[in-house]
Amino acid sequence: MKRAICWVLTALAVAGLASCAERQRQPDADALFGTVCSADDGLAMAKGADAVVIEGMCLTAGGEVWAAFYEKVSRGSPASVLCARYYTLDRERVSEELYEQEKNDYPKLFFYRLDYDGTAYTVKIRQSTEREPETEDAYRCLLHFTGSTPPTALWRKYDYYVLTDDPDVTWEDIEAGMFSSQLGAWIRHCAVYQNQYD
Repeated sequence: MKRAICWVLTALAVAGLASCAERQRQPDADALFGTVCSADDGLAMAKGADAVVIEGMCLTAGGEVWAAFYEKVSRGSPASVLCARYYTLDRERVSEELYEQEKNDYPKLFFYRLDYDGTAYTVKIRQSTEREPETEDAYRCLLHFTGSTPPTALWRKYDYYVLTDDPDVTWEDIEAGMFSSQLGAWIRHCAVYQNQYD
């Protein structure tokens, strides 16, 4: 009996050490933003870190991390958050020609490092396979948009957080600007968090 208990305790200790070692190998959100890795490795690490993970247009991890960030910035307190946005190429949603041209470039993962200093937001965006950020921009506002899509759409509801300079802009305004062919219709913005669901 004592030997059996000893074996159980040893197994639990080994499992605990393995779990601890795994946690130590996982970079935190700050370190992850600077880590050069494949899209799949970045996705796995983001899910193990304090990061917000969005695959395609759906939130898959880190909802509580985002909620804590948004609660802080809503009070005017400085805060930071890391979002990881993972994309695959859906063969059924693109032409065969485009699929053949682009298939070797997917999957892709982009890290969005969002910082709020109490006054303005700064977002740095870096593809996981690149060393330097692709862009770094500042915005005055972080707006929250929720709503429903037309009945024919794949997803029924959306939940977006968008950086912009105009506190009065609507998601419909932004969307109209994206699809307009008119010069100057584009509204400067950055969608940092997007979740679509039934």
